[in-house]
Amino acid sequence: MSVLIMLLRKMARNYWLVICLFSGMLLCIALTSSMPIYKNAVLHHMLVQDLERSYEQTGDHPGMIAAQFTMQTDNAKVQASVMNRFDAYWSTHIAGSPLLHVTEDQRMVETVRFGLTPADPTRVDPKVKRSAKLAMRSGIEEHVRIIDGRLPLKTKANGVYEVMVTDSALGQLGMLLGQEYDIKDPKVKNQEIRIKPVAVIVEKDLNDPFWGMQNLKNDQNTFFLPDQLFEQDFVAKHPIIIGKLGGVAIGDYSQFDLNTAAYVLQLKTNLAPDMMGAYNYSVSSSISVPGSEAMTAYSDREKTLRTLLWSLNVPLFILITFYFYMVTSMLVERQQSEISVLRSRGASRFHLVLMYAAEFGLLAIAAFAIGPWLGVTFTRILGSTSTFLNFVDRGTMKVQMDAESWKYAAGAVVAAWVLNLIPVFIATKNSIVDQKRAKAREGKRPIWQLFGVDIVLIAVALYGHYMFRQRMSDLVKLGLDGKSLSADPLLYTIPTLFILGFGLLMIRLYPLFVALFYRMGRKLWAPQYYTTLLLVIRRNRIYHGLMLFLILTVGTGIYNANIARTLNVNMEDQIWYAAGSDIVLRQHWENDAPSASSPTPQATQPVQSAPPPDIVHYLEPPFELIESLPGIDTAAKVFTKEEGEAWLGTKSGKVKLVGIDTDAFGNAAWMKDGLTPYPFYEYLNVIASDTHAVLLSQTAADYYGAKVGDTLDVGWEGIRPTRLVVYGIVPYFPAFNPNPVAGSKEGDGKPQNPMLIVGHLDTIQNELGMEPYDVWLKLKPGTNRQTLLDEMDKRQIKLEKFDDTIGQIAESRMDPFRMAINGVMTLGFIISLAISFLGFMLFWLLSLQGRMLQFGIYRAMGISFKQLLGMMTLEQLLTTGAGFFIGIATGFAAGQIYVPLFQLSFDPGRIVPPFQVISDHKDVFRLGISTCFMLAAALVILTWLLKRMNIHQAVKLGED
Repeated sequence: MSVLIMLLRKMARNYWLVICLFSGMLLCIALTSSMPIYKNAVLHHMLVQDLERSYEQTGDHPGMIAAQFTMQTDNAKVQASVMNRFDAYWSTHIAGSPLLHVTEDQRMVETVRFGLTPADPTRVDPKVKRSAKLAMRSGIEEHVRIIDGRLPLKTKANGVYEVMVTDSALGQLGMLLGQEYDIKDPKVKNQEIRIKPVAVIVEKDLNDPFWGMQNLKNDQNTFFLPDQLFEQDFVAKHPIIIGKLGGVAIGDYSQFDLNTAAYVLQLKTNLAPDMMGAYNYSVSSSISVPGSEAMTAYSDREKTLRTLLWSLNVPLFILITFYFYMVTSMLVERQQSEISVLRSRGASRFHLVLMYAAEFGLLAIAAFAIGPWLGVTFTRILGSTSTFLNFVDRGTMKVQMDAESWKYAAGAVVAAWVLNLIPVFIATKNSIVDQKRAKAREGKRPIWQLFGVDIVLIAVALYGHYMFRQRMSDLVKLGLDGKSLSADPLLYTIPTLFILGFGLLMIRLYPLFVALFYRMGRKLWAPQYYTTLLLVIRRNRIYHGLMLFLILTVGTGIYNANIARTLNVNMEDQIWYAAGSDIVLRQHWENDAPSASSPTPQATQPVQSAPPPDIVHYLEPPFELIESLPGIDTAAKVFTKEEGEAWLGTKSGKVKLVGIDTDAFGNAAWMKDGLTPYPFYEYLNVIASDTHAVLLSQTAADYYGAKVGDTLDVGWEGIRPTRLVVYGIVPYFPAFNPNPVAGSKEGDGKPQNPMLIVGHLDTIQNELGMEPYDVWLKLKPGTNRQTLLDEMDKRQIKLEKFDDTIGQIAESRMDPFRMAINGVMTLGFIISLAISFLGFMLFWLLSLQGRMLQFGIYRAMGISFKQLLGMMTLEQLLTTGAGFFIGIATGFAAGQIYVPLFQLSFDPGRIVPPFQVISDHKDVFRLGISTCFMLAAALVILTWLLKRMNIHQAVKLGED
């Protein structure tokens, strides 16, 4: 207890340092523990989304697990064993599994077919051959609607079993409701079984998952008994041979997670052999797991996302490690005299390290208790990001603590505890003599400058950049996908090394710039500024830690912001460019094309060559129905013929032919600025004046050797070509990708570049042919797309195609990897600001406390309070301000050098528009506001401390 009290008192004397150290531990543990929480949350969210999409597309409930076994033996003992084994396995591994969250459990058993004869031949025709079977489905009464009769009794009444049947069963078997029938068949042991249909049933709701395995349509010769009665008299006593048994479990798929997905996939593969075991020879099985296809990729997704999260957090871990080292070094430096005295008096290094280990251990335990719960908050921040620093309400994210997050937190605690002990271990080797020697050598250059650590770090970072460039070049040549490399931790570590190395280089050169600034106005500086400049030049070593810390935090923040914004903008630009407009749709066109099933007339004589294809005539639907829809800003007709042909001189080739109305198309299409030498709409204006004018893609111009003014013959198979004139050549055009498709080759073996010709829609329709076209819609701001679809239904507009670009953008923002990038980068940016503020305030607080005597002497020498405040303001500008601006410059430099490597996140050979590094001045503004706030806070604290100090206190400090 005495040791604990001593440690608490020691921590209380340095409470600012302890608070900052505890804050760093808390951030480290929260950040680390948030990774598995976030990984599980986002993958659960994506899993549920995929299952819902599967449900919408197939109509099969994705939480359903259905098994059906057909008996291949009539041995009563074997059948009883099979049924017992089925019940035991189903109850334990499916209905009772906590992973499946079963909300409905259905069992079904059927007998083999048997013959029926009417009990009263005078009422029912006895000549009709009747063959049926008895069955039970647990809970069927709650899912059917009685259209005639009543529910059967749950007990045998007067020797008769009351049953339910379908209307088709009554008709097929020639039976009447309410009449009794005897089961007479050699397969039946007891010939006194009598049944009476008392109810005709239909399904209440065919969309009910209860009917997911089998509905009543296939039960045209089935009599349904109450489940308890069936089990009591037909399963237990076995009077009739059992033909089938099975079960259907419906799980709440909104509660499914990665463990559920793995369990379901294992069930699908092993359910039948595990359930039947040695009785496999006695049954044939049918297993249905509709949601399994949506679950197959999640094992690989989990591994990739885990790697990506670690990679994304590497810069933050480096930043926190540096923060630990800086804070612990300050703590040790403040207690260096005490450590040296203890060492000189015989204390071993082990005892001193053990003392600090106990102190840091207390902080680590407290941080471990709080950190994971803070990690849950971090996860909510990560999951609520739509784009960088843009938050949305994503309430469906399932964020919860689990054992894996506690393991990560425990690892972070140990790592933080060890990292904090490193400066202590280094400091404990010094005695009082070593300490005095170290003070005498304060003017010498630090070790990192002597060994050129800054140059080494920059060289390593640039070499890493060269290697990734080479790998990206190889991927483009081979036409491979580089997404596996985009999660490489080195891709995120190397830029941090560059920022660190470049920051150290600037710190090495910075005193030279301050000295030059000092010499430029040496005869003009006031005494207080003269003193401050000399202090920064001669004792700049004391500011190295602060400046490097600011450079690292600000530079990392700017770099992370550039990555996030670049990836977001480029991803969404690709979607916009590929689509072309807000919505692209196609109406149904009536035509006279022969149906696929129509017989082909036989030729009466040998055919020398294939006849030309018959021309199909189309009836254009009314365009006004689309154009007049509410919320439509512009509607443009866009005809596209992928297999067009063009001839110029002796050259011919396949082209993509596009027909447009220039005015409407210019208003409806999306085109990124800067992709063409002149604004996009100017090219449309050029061809607007001539109905035979066309635009040619650069790839087509290179292939044909065409230039402005040349004429081409354009058409497609079975159509007589028309002559058009080249009015312009464009490198890009909406929805046209000029990059070669993998595998396409020209005659000389070179990659085949797609080619494009853009002409007037009226000319194509009048001179070539009328064929279906798409409609590109630009919506008014705030238009509800679901309302638009509902209005189309009201107008009975038949659609063959409906591509919603805005919906695709929203869906892309839900991609787990994009969410990870946006979330981690946003969180990293916020943490960078928080850590830089903590480090800044800690440094200046300790610096001011350590220089109280110096300030008192300045005041005693006649320097006014205003002049003293001016000195400190200049000192902060020369150190904190310099670190801030160097950090911004370093972050932007790293962005320009390394962010282009993130083309690996796409297909480098197919990116359109070309990859572009995006920077936002708002990020610099946020950092600037933060830095101004830090400077203002430091000045307020400085003013408060200086106002509390009197001259007589300074004299007393001098005497002491």
